[in-house]
Amino acid sequence: MKLKLLILLIFLINLALPSGFAQNEGIITITPQSYSKVIIRIPPLEGDSGDNAGELLRNLLNYHLFCLALKEPPLTGFKNKEFYLKGKITSSERFFNFSGELWDVYENKPLKKYSAEGSSLERLIYAIADQIIQDISPYRGVSETRFAFVKRTSTGDNLYIMDFSKRNLRKIRSSDLILFPKFSGSGKQLAYIVYEREHYFLEIYSLITRERKKLEVKGLSSAPLWLPDEKSLILTLGKNDEINIYQFFLETQKLIPLTSGKGVHQAGSLSSNGKYLAYVADTSGRPQVYLLNLETLKPQRISFEGKHNTAPRISPKGNLLLYVSSSGGDRTLVLYNLKTGEKKSLSIPYTLTDPSFSPSGDFLIFKGKGKKGGGIYLMHLDSLLIYPYLPFENLYYPDWGKLF
Repeated sequence: MKLKLLILLIFLINLALPSGFAQNEGIITITPQSYSKVIIRIPPLEGDSGDNAGELLRNLLNYHLFCLALKEPPLTGFKNKEFYLKGKITSSERFFNFSGELWDVYENKPLKKYSAEGSSLERLIYAIADQIIQDISPYRGVSETRFAFVKRTSTGDNLYIMDFSKRNLRKIRSSDLILFPKFSGSGKQLAYIVYEREHYFLEIYSLITRERKKLEVKGLSSAPLWLPDEKSLILTLGKNDEINIYQFFLETQKLIPLTSGKGVHQAGSLSSNGKYLAYVADTSGRPQVYLLNLETLKPQRISFEGKHNTAPRISPKGNLLLYVSSSGGDRTLVLYNLKTGEKKSLSIPYTLTDPSFSPSGDFLIFKGKGKKGGGIYLMHLDSLLIYPYLPFENLYYPDWGKLF
């Protein structure tokens, strides 16, 4: 019965909207831009673990895209606009320690001294990398974060998590089909939809205890979204040939409707304070982006350009709402300023699905496909620099969470 209901929901979505709507798809074409990267030179650090620590630190900084971390020391006699880090790693029975100094090469003067310790060498370097990013740029580092994604194979789906450093890959779940993994705000829980034994379930996975809780919720139709208190979720459910949005309380399993009426209402993203929900509805005849005040339940239409607007995502900073807009084959990535109402259109040469903001709000990760192939791509929003982070076409539904 549930399988029939899901088929009916898919049919209704495809009947009312283009096929890309159900999967939040969009094709974006980028306009080439020049960008001067921030250069920092990090020769091998002193100490027994200095080589490995230095390599990890350079990799982390380079994954931030706007930063170019080099192993070679500064050239003698040349004053370039770049930074230079000198440091040493020591260890005791319980901790690793880092002491170092950041220099401004052009001014030939020290900028900052570092002294830090960590229970593991990895976590120590993660913290140092984020501090350096903060010291040499206007951005927050994302080294202490992780990703979730689904790997699709001929025998079924596998759900993984992995550190931003590309280390500590761990399989969470295997099943016939796994959809839409979403981290909670703290990064301590993961919600996703799983299909097995001809049934769809909502599952909650604790990254602390590694325990799973399976919940049967009828009509699951899209990604689960966490409220800040992590006691309830926003769900998109199909009931009586209608698709609407509900708040679902985990303890009582009570459902409270947030939208009503015929047609498709699909939840896209919550603001970090839990006061606003960005969603897509076709009540105007075509899919458009709306912002719902969760206190008053009054919607505000955001998108007016294009024929189809999908995949709304609210930045963790609370200042931007991102969505994909398409018209006549041309599709763009729109950044809507929630404070001023101004819109900025971006063009990039990739198909784009399942975008997810970094916890800092400065980066975007998405499932994409370009001239060099498909996979999961990383994008720095201000510079529009893009990197094929995981260049494998069978990876889906990337989500970005905190590393606690």
